[in-house]
Amino acid sequence: MKGIKRKALAAALLLAALLPAMALADQFAVVTGGRLNLREYASTSSRSLGKYASGTWVRLLESSDAGFWRVKTLDGRTGYMAERYLTLAGTANQGTVKYANGGYVNLRSGPSLETSVIMRVTCGTSVYIVDSSYEWNYIYVMMNGTPVYGYMHDSFISSSQTSATVTTRNGGRVNVRSGPSSSFGSVGTLASGTKVSVLLKGSGWYQISANGLTGFMSTSYLSGTGSTVGSNTGSGATASQTAYVNNPKSTQVLNLRETPSQSARSIGQYRNGTQVKVVGYGATWCEVYVGTKHGYMMTRYLSFNGSYLPPASASTPVYVYVTPTPSPLVQVITPVPAQTPVSSVPTAGTRGTLAVRAGSSETMVSVYNDSTLTSLKASYPPATPMTILSYGESVCMILIDSGVAYVSTWNVNY
Repeated sequence: MKGIKRKALAAALLLAALLPAMALADQFAVVTGGRLNLREYASTSSRSLGKYASGTWVRLLESSDAGFWRVKTLDGRTGYMAERYLTLAGTANQGTVKYANGGYVNLRSGPSLETSVIMRVTCGTSVYIVDSSYEWNYIYVMMNGTPVYGYMHDSFISSSQTSATVTTRNGGRVNVRSGPSSSFGSVGTLASGTKVSVLLKGSGWYQISANGLTGFMSTSYLSGTGSTVGSNTGSGATASQTAYVNNPKSTQVLNLRETPSQSARSIGQYRNGTQVKVVGYGATWCEVYVGTKHGYMMTRYLSFNGSYLPPASASTPVYVYVTPTPSPLVQVITPVPAQTPVSSVPTAGTRGTLAVRAGSSETMVSVYNDSTLTSLKASYPPATPMTILSYGESVCMILIDSGVAYVSTWNVNY
């Protein structure tokens, strides 16, 4: 068990080192398993400097080979606590790739179906969740000891990680602090209605992650994770819910904004009756998804009871934004017997990109001069555009850089 905890700790510290923009300068832990002694030295026979209840936050200073952490408590004492009774945030943010029919799930370069595929991840693979604030999780997958970062839709990740919603009575913003106390400085603020990932729970404070910020927030401003969260329930959404665009006039359209501001760029306009998925509710703005598009709509122009003003008739001139039909979130690769016609095989001229095969340690994709894949032509980075000339069970003929080449079917994404 000690080896497992040290591996989990190493993963947490690796994540902190690799994500300087999101990690904290200080590492904290929570006491578990009852009242824990703060020892003068790293030994159970050492003098106790005090006892601390489960849920108590402590700052980690230095690890000891004797199974102790040198810590500093929030009341200013410094000493040693047994490692097995401390829980760190990095040990609770792991998930597993899932898909009902097995196969592979795409790891993408951005939180959208329009972004390029970095690699295909096999179902059952362990992933580490950096941020699950939105419907697309920002994660990394370990490949031969090296993390590969990208985005994966949350419907294909099985995780015990919980979430909460920032909630204030006046719809204002809440500080994210560098430690679990109001005496620590602010590292940023989050708007009321923002969905956050809960990384670690402690008395009075949770360590959370959202919108590129990782820090601590008082539980009095969090709702949606159960009765143990503070009393400020406000109007925050506890889960995603359905709403409908409901403009004051049937000829109007509602802007989907990039950020919660009327001056922000519009990324779509929608008529009355358009269904949206609300993942964060605020008094002024709601964080929503329209199809696969993510953005913000003004709360007063959304209906949550299913009723809305009918849109203008087709004869009335009005701008209509047509939401494109999303492509599949995953692509299942099933072996096909030879000479078996498959209607889903791409035809000559299909545009696609190169992709690194899941489980490979390579960072470049090799293409060849011959169909036996023995004479190397060149190597390209993932997401390089190409055109499929002939699609085979194991080898594809492609057009890349104005020349004909051959590549393994596993490295083709279309």
